[in-house]
Amino acid sequence: MKSIQRQRRPAIRMELSPLIDCIFQLLIFFMLSSTFLTPAIQLTLPSATAGTSQNELEIIITLSAAGDVYLNKNSTSLISLEADLKKLLADSQKKTVTIRGDEQLPYAAFLDALDIAKRSGAIHVNVAHQAP
Repeated sequence: MKSIQRQRRPAIRMELSPLIDCIFQLLIFFMLSSTFLTPAIQLTLPSATAGTSQNELEIIITLSAAGDVYLNKNSTSLISLEADLKKLLADSQKKTVTIRGDEQLPYAAFLDALDIAKRSGAIHVNVAHQAP
């Protein structure tokens, strides 16, 4: 009689290389996306002793000392600011605008932004500052 030899099955192995690749891809994604959460413009805000903190800022005008103007993280100019601001205020329920300006910002530029905000239909205009 002949004996039948049994074939051995190979042991089941789980490849970890694709899993490790996916983990590294996710790690890189979250590391890069977390760096974009910082503001695009570095400002030194003036400090004030009185004021209230705002948790939900709907419309923000940012003015840098170099003359750059941003409306909610979108670069714009003082000339086109009024038209862009009117569009945002038309959709806003609060009609509140917050102006963030660098400490070294010329006073005339701040007044121009304040005037544009009022002409665009803002009811309340807040001035952002650092708490002491």
